[in-house]
Amino acid sequence: MNHRAPTKANSYPIRQRQEPQQSRCASFPIVGVGASAGGLEAFTQLLKALPSRTGMAYVLVQHLDPTHESALTELLARATEMPVKQVTDGMLVEPNCVYVIPPNVDMIVSQGILRLTPRTQTRGRPMPIDCFLRSLAEDQRSNAIGIILSGTASDGTLGLGAIKGEGGITFAQDEKSAKYDGMPRSAIAAGCVDFVLPPDRIAEELARICEHPYVTHSPSSKISALIPDSDPHLENILLFLGMANKIDFSDYKPATVKRRILRRMTLHKIEDVKKYVHFLQHNPAEIEALCEDILIHVTSFFRDPGAFEALKTEVFPTILKHRSPEEPLRIWVPGCSTGEETYSCAISLLEFLGARRANIPLQLFGTDLSQAAIEKARAGFYPESIAADVSPERLQRFFAKVEGGYRINKTIRDICVFARQNLLQDPPFSRIDIISCRNVLIYLGAVLQKRVMPVFHYALKPRAFLMLGTAEGILGTASDLFELMDRKHKIYCRKSTPARLHFDFVASQYPLQAGNLGIDNAASRKSEGGVRLFELNKEADRIILTKYAPVAVVINEDMEVLQSRGHVGLYLELSPGRANLNLLKMAREGLLFDLQAAISEAKKKDAPVRKENVEVERNGELKGVNFEVIPLKAAATKERHLLIMFEDAISPVRPESAETMATAVRLGKGGKQERTNRQTIQLKQELAASKRYLHSLVEDKEASNEELQAANEEILSSNEELQSTNEELQTAKEELESTNEELHTVNEELHNGNSALTQANNDLVNLLSSVNIAMVMLGRDLQIRRVTPQAEKLLGLIPTDVGRPITNVRPNIDVSDLEQMIVEVINTVTVKEREVRDREGHWYSLRVLPYKTLENMIEGAVLTLVDINVLKNNLEQIKQSHDQLAAERAKLEEVLRQMPCGIMITEATSRKLILTNKQAEDILCHPFPPAPDIEHYDQYRAFHPDGLPYAPEEWPMARSLATGEVVTDEEIEYLREDGTHVFLSVSCAPVREREGRIIAAVLTFFDLTHRKGAEEVLRSTEKLAAAGRLAASLAHEINNPLESLTNMFYLLNQDPTLGDKARQYANMANAELERVTHMTKNMLSLYRESQSPVDLKICEVLDSVLELYGPTIRSGKVTVEKRYDSAGEIQGFPGEMRQVFANLIANALEALGGEGTLKLHVLASRDLRNPKASGVRVFVADSGSGIPAERQRRIFEPFFTTKGEKGTGLGLWIAQGIVRKHKGYIRVRSTTQPGRSGTCFSIFLRNQTMRAKPSDTAVRLDKSA
Repeated sequence: MNHRAPTKANSYPIRQRQEPQQSRCASFPIVGVGASAGGLEAFTQLLKALPSRTGMAYVLVQHLDPTHESALTELLARATEMPVKQVTDGMLVEPNCVYVIPPNVDMIVSQGILRLTPRTQTRGRPMPIDCFLRSLAEDQRSNAIGIILSGTASDGTLGLGAIKGEGGITFAQDEKSAKYDGMPRSAIAAGCVDFVLPPDRIAEELARICEHPYVTHSPSSKISALIPDSDPHLENILLFLGMANKIDFSDYKPATVKRRILRRMTLHKIEDVKKYVHFLQHNPAEIEALCEDILIHVTSFFRDPGAFEALKTEVFPTILKHRSPEEPLRIWVPGCSTGEETYSCAISLLEFLGARRANIPLQLFGTDLSQAAIEKARAGFYPESIAADVSPERLQRFFAKVEGGYRINKTIRDICVFARQNLLQDPPFSRIDIISCRNVLIYLGAVLQKRVMPVFHYALKPRAFLMLGTAEGILGTASDLFELMDRKHKIYCRKSTPARLHFDFVASQYPLQAGNLGIDNAASRKSEGGVRLFELNKEADRIILTKYAPVAVVINEDMEVLQSRGHVGLYLELSPGRANLNLLKMAREGLLFDLQAAISEAKKKDAPVRKENVEVERNGELKGVNFEVIPLKAAATKERHLLIMFEDAISPVRPESAETMATAVRLGKGGKQERTNRQTIQLKQELAASKRYLHSLVEDKEASNEELQAANEEILSSNEELQSTNEELQTAKEELESTNEELHTVNEELHNGNSALTQANNDLVNLLSSVNIAMVMLGRDLQIRRVTPQAEKLLGLIPTDVGRPITNVRPNIDVSDLEQMIVEVINTVTVKEREVRDREGHWYSLRVLPYKTLENMIEGAVLTLVDINVLKNNLEQIKQSHDQLAAERAKLEEVLRQMPCGIMITEATSRKLILTNKQAEDILCHPFPPAPDIEHYDQYRAFHPDGLPYAPEEWPMARSLATGEVVTDEEIEYLREDGTHVFLSVSCAPVREREGRIIAAVLTFFDLTHRKGAEEVLRSTEKLAAAGRLAASLAHEINNPLESLTNMFYLLNQDPTLGDKARQYANMANAELERVTHMTKNMLSLYRESQSPVDLKICEVLDSVLELYGPTIRSGKVTVEKRYDSAGEIQGFPGEMRQVFANLIANALEALGGEGTLKLHVLASRDLRNPKASGVRVFVADSGSGIPAERQRRIFEPFFTTKGEKGTGLGLWIAQGIVRKHKGYIRVRSTTQPGRSGTCFSIFLRNQTMRAKPSDTAVRLDKSA
C-alpha cells in the first residue's frame, strides 16, 4: 500500500487530514497561482488570456520584498477585467475575482476565507507558495487548482503535490516561456504536475476545465451524480486496473476511487464514464496513470510532530528497556510513499539514541506498492521546500545540500531499506518492534481493514507497538489484537492472543480476459439492471431450495449432525438427557435400523442408497418414510461426509394390511377371529424378541463405538500435538521466508547501489577522458587519485603516477608553493586561484578546490588548469586599446572643456545622451545624469522666437537623428528649471558610419542672452538719446522767447509810471519766468554730457533730481527727509549720476503711492571691501510696501521687473552698470513686514580720478562695460 494523505506544514495551523467527512469546499474552484522572479510578466500573460467569467477565483502568491509596499495589484489590474484585490485578513473568496498577497505575510485559506499572519519565520528562505497551496488542498480538496509560474528554487513543489493528492488539478509553466525555470522544473521533476504549458495556454485550459461537469457540479453531489454506485462501467474500470496491476480496488473507499476517475476524465476532456472506459481500452498508459492517481503519494517530513515526540517519550524507551544487546531494533513503515515517513522515524530514533547509537543495530523497512515511489525513496533526494517541515538543525545534521535541494546523508540511508510490497498479498516482515502505518487505512474499506490487522499482529513482537493516523483506529474484532496506549496519537500495543491467527496470502485472480470487457458486454449488464449474474443465480437457488428442496442433514463419519436443512423434526428428535447430535440417537422409532443399514451400505459402496416406505412412529401413528443416503466429497478436506434426505412416502398403507382385512371379511367372526388373534399375539412376541435382540446388538455396537471413540480421542490428541509441532515448523518456515524476503530486499538494494556505482564510475571515466581541461584529483594525503589526459601532458604525468603523492612529481608549471596551496584548501575549505605559466611561457588559470563527498566531508582537493593564453593576450591587447582610447577620450574631453559653447552628443538607437561638457550644464543650469534622454529633459522647455513651444519631432537633435538634417544657428528660447529664460543659437549635425547609417548626433549651442540684453539696451538708449535731443531742442526753442519775455519784464519794471500793484504782478511774473528758465537749463544739462569726468557734488545732483520730481512730491502726502553729512564730492559724470538717482527716486515715489516718507542720506565712508579706500555713501530709502525676498536677488537682472507690463526691467540694471563704472557698488535691503515695511538702496562711490570717456552716451558706455 502506498497511500499518503496530505498533511499540514509546520508554518500554518490547519486541521489533520480526515476522510471521509462532510465537504467544506466552496461551490466553485479556487486557483492558487505561485511565482517568484519573472512572475509579474507571467501573471500578466495569464490574466490577459483568461476570460472574465470563468466562475473561478484566482489567488496570486508572489515572493515580494518585505520592506516595500507592493504595486502588484495596480499593475495586474490593467491586464484583466476581473476585480483585482490585495488580500486583507478575513477576506471571503468570491468567483471571478483576483486576489493578490500583500508583502511580508503568510497566507492560508480556511473554509473559503483568506487568513494572513505576519511572517515571523527566520530559518532559511520563506515558502509562502507552499504554505498557501497546502492550505488550499486541505480546505478545498478536489476543488483546488494549483499553478506554478516563473521563479527560482523550489517553492510550490510540496503545495502542488498536496493539491494533486487531494484530487485537484495542477499546472506548471514550461521552461521555454519561463524567465526563471527553477520552480516549474522542481515541480515537474517531483511528478506532481498534470499540464506543462505557457501562461496563455494555461488560461485556455482553465477556461475549458471550468465547463467540465467535475468542476461545475457542487462538491457534495458531483461524485454520486457523475458516477452512481450502480454504474456498471465502474466495475469495468476496476477490472482493468486489476488485470493491469494485480491490485483489487473494489474494497477501497468508493469516494476516493470515483474522485480519481473523475480527475483523470477532466484531464483528458472526457465527460462520460462510458467513453472513459473505451479510452482505457485503447490506452494502457492511462490505466497506469489512473492507478498512480488512486495510490496517493502525498507525504511530508515529520507530519504531526507530536506523534514523533510521543515515539521518543513513550515508545522508544519501552522497547529499549527489555531488549537484549545483540537484538536489532526493527521498524516497519508500510505505505511509505517516497520515504519521508521512514526517514522521519529514523531521524527521531537517532536523536533519541544519541551516543547509544553505536551499540544498537537498527533496521528500518519502508514498503510501498508503487515502484516509482520506492525509487524516489531510495534516491533520498528532496526539494529545498522541505525546509518548511525540517528544522535547520536537522537539515545540517541529517541532510547534505546539493544543487536543487537536499539529499539524505549516508548515516540515515544505511539503516533504511526500501522494497515494493503489496500489503494485502505479499508476506509481511516479522519480529518488528514498531509499525508506523499512518493515513493508509482511511482509504481502505472495512473488509480490507479487517484483513490488514492480523497481518500487523503477526509481524509485531509481543508487546510491540502500532501507530496509526489521527483519523484512523482499530475496528471490530481487531480490538482483540491491539490495546490502545495513546488516544491522541493513536498508538496501540500488541496483545498476546491465546489462539494462533490463521491467514494466507493468495493473490487476487482475474479470470476474465480483456476481450470480455467490451462496451457491448457492459451494455448487456446494464440492461439486466446492473446486478451481477452470479448474484441472480444465488438468489434463484435460495428461493428454489426454500420451496422445493427435501429435508436433509449432513453428517460426518462419526454420525455427528453438522448441518440440517428444512423441518428435520418430522424424522429426527433429541433424545432425553444430555444433548447429543449423534444421528442414530436422534432417529425416530422405526427409522433407526433401516437408516443405520443404509449408511453402512453407502459407505461400503461409496454410492447413494435409497430406502422407501419405512414405517416411522409419529404422534402415535405409523407413517411411511422414504430416505436416501448420498456420500459427499470435498476437495479441501479428506474427511468423508454423508447427506441424508428424508421425504414422506406417497402411499402410507402397506399391502399386507389390505389383504388381512379382506380375509377377515370372508371368514367371519368365529373361531377364525380367535385364531387370528393368537397369530397376532405370537407375531407381536416374536417382534418384541427381535427388537430386544436388535437392541442388544445396538448396545454392543455402541459400546464398541465408545471404545473406538476413546481410541479416536487419543489419536486426536496425538494429532493435535503433531499439529502443534507442524505449526511451529510452519512458523519457523514463515520466519525464514520473511528473512529471505529481507535478504532479497537488501540484495536488491546492494545490486541497485552497485549498478549506480558502476554507472557513476563509467560516467566519471568518460567525463575525465573527454573534457579538454587539465584536472587532477587528490586525497587528503595528497596522493593522486585521477587525472585527465590534458593533465598528463601538462604536468608530465604517466598512468603509474596514480597513487603517488603529487609532491613527488615535478610539474611543468611555475608554481613553487603548490603543496602549501593544496593543504590550505583542504584545511580552510576555500578555493585558491592563480595565474601561472609553464616553462614555455604559456599562461594557465590554476584553481585548487576542496574535494567534497555527498556527506559534505572534505576528502582531498581538485586541481584544474585552464588554458588562458589566448585570453591573456587578448586582455593585453584590450588593455592597450583601452589605454589608447582613454587617452583619446581625455583629449576629446579637454577639447570639449575648452570650447566656449555647450556640446551634447546623443546615441541614435537608444536616444540617450552619452556626452556633455561643463559649458552645456552651466548655460542650461542643469546637471545631466549619466545617459539621460535628451528629448525627455529638453523638448518641452524650448520655444520658437514667436513663443510657440517645440514639438518633440521639431527639436534639432530629433531632426538630425531622424532625417540627417544639418541645423545651423537656429535661435531658440529655453526655459531653465529656475524659471529664467536663456536665448540659444543651436547647431546640430548627424554622425554617420561608413555605410551612411546615422549612429549619433552632435548638438552645439551658444548663449545669446547677454547679446540680446545689450541689443535691447542699445535700442532703449537710442530712444532715450532721441528723446534727449528732442527735449534739448525744445528747451533751446523755449529759451529764446523766455529771454525776450525777461527783457520785456525788465523794461516794464523800469517804467516809473508803473503802479505798485502792477509792479508787484510784474515781479511775480518775472520770478515764475526765472523758474521756467532754470528748469529748461536743468533739462539741457541732463541730456548734455561732457566728454570728461568732472568734480561734482552728490548733494547737488540729488537736489536737482528732487526739483524735477517736485510736482509729483507736492501732489501727494510724501515727506522728504534729507540728511547731508557730507557734500559728497567725487569725480564723475553728472548726467550718469543724475540718471542713477532719478531711477532710484522714481522707484521710491512709485512704491510710496503718493503717501509716505522718502529719506536721502549722504555721508563720507570707507569702502567695506577695501578699508584703505574712501568715498561717499548714499542711502535712498522709502517706507513703501517693500520687495519680497525672492525678488530681491533678481532686481538687478536685465528684463526683470516688478511692475508687470509697465516696466522694462532695465532701470536698475543700467544703474548698477553706471555705479560699477564709477568703481562703486549698489546694495539693497527691504522688508515686507507690516508696520516696518520699506526699501533702502545703498550706493558707495570712490573718491578717485577717472579717465575721459569716448564720445557716446552714458547708457552706451554702460552697455560696453
